[in-house]
Amino acid sequence: MSIGMSKPSAHQSPDFAHKIDILRQRIQGRFKPALVSRTVRYGLRRDLTVPIEHVAAKIPISVRRMTAADLEILLPEDASALPAADQMEVQWRRIFVDKVGFAEGFVAIDERDGQPAYMQWLFGHRQNDKVEQLGGFPTLGRDEALLESAYTPPSHRGLGIMSAAMALFAEQAADVDARYVHTFVGVENVASLKGCRRAGFDPHLVHTRRFRLFGLLKDDAFDVMAEADPRRRWEI
Repeated sequence: MSIGMSKPSAHQSPDFAHKIDILRQRIQGRFKPALVSRTVRYGLRRDLTVPIEHVAAKIPISVRRMTAADLEILLPEDASALPAADQMEVQWRRIFVDKVGFAEGFVAIDERDGQPAYMQWLFGHRQNDKVEQLGGFPTLGRDEALLESAYTPPSHRGLGIMSAAMALFAEQAADVDARYVHTFVGVENVASLKGCRRAGFDPHLVHTRRFRLFGLLKDDAFDVMAEADPRRRWEI
């Protein structure tokens, strides 16, 4: 038996419809098509004590803490004007915000018009409760931080913002006494891997998530690469 989700009726508020859509996506996300499957990501790490050469975006940017107004611009409740793939991206990030809020969020600002052009969250070890709630990440040590859930709206893609902003976001982790900043990227997402490398992040570990019983059971393994592992020096 399937669960049918229809568009909101005249008696349903937009907020109620949004909650129903989130529930539908969470239900669908729990079930995998195979009895046993897995996903693999690289964990990349930046050592803040090692200087890097900052790359510049093609437009002038600055970075600051995220606000509720930024979310309304970057993650509009009505995303119907966006391409289908971006509508899903927006929905999943709204789910992310429902889980952890935006207190740890940062945005890159397009200095030409003051509009937010890129977003990402930075968690320190004091936010391990939120990291655990997200699932799929290792517990952060006292000198560690995590950058997660990056998103560039269609209007600002192709401008080199990701690498420039990530480098600046990562350096905010010094304020929470972190030396190492981690981020995770799927092994097949070459564009994002390249962007992270340009932001000063190097491959450090492999995260394998295994799903069993069609996704009802899952476990995570975080394996630090050996020093001699060629993937540590992988140029992509």
